[in-house]
Amino acid sequence: MNEMGKILDVLGNETRRRILFMLTRRPYFVSELSQELGVGQKAVLEHLRILEEAGLIEGRVERIPRGRPRKYYEIRRGFRLEVLLTPHTFGTEIYEPKRIAKRETYEHAKELIKSQEPIEMKMREISEFLMEVENRIQEHLRMKAELEEVRLLIESYLNNLMRRLARENEEEFERVWREIERSFPEEILRELKRIRKEVYRV
Repeated sequence: MNEMGKILDVLGNETRRRILFMLTRRPYFVSELSQELGVGQKAVLEHLRILEEAGLIEGRVERIPRGRPRKYYEIRRGFRLEVLLTPHTFGTEIYEPKRIAKRETYEHAKELIKSQEPIEMKMREISEFLMEVENRIQEHLRMKAELEEVRLLIESYLNNLMRRLARENEEEFERVWREIERSFPEEILRELKRIRKEVYRV
């Protein structure tokens, strides 16, 4: 099973999803998770083991002034998982944050954080900056959603067209295939290759 399949399997369990949601708020130790979830500690430990093996969480031991050291669990890995399902396609993609490019917006954020202005003025400027960042994020998300709709529309059209062409005229299909094979994005070509193999068993 590939990494994507393992992650989907891990996230398919409701208790593990609840644990991950709790860990987005703060680190927890086992007895806290057990109490809030209403699940026995042995079962919680097994879920934590699975999440840890998947690379989604990690444990760290913290000493306390009195009593035995406690092992806290926290989120280790951030990512976004997308599932694509159409009448002709099923697939998943995972996006993980890469090292941030320290451009103008990042530097501006650092300046605001280091600012020595009075606290009221500093909080106001940070609030305005965060609102601007949020608006930009929402705009990018809207643009992404629109572009994905366009891509799905074109992919569905191409799949239907090539499937029909493959069944009606093999010679014409191969001529068109030679043209698109050199110029189409790999993601679209993968599905078209599947259609070609399905029809001609090549």
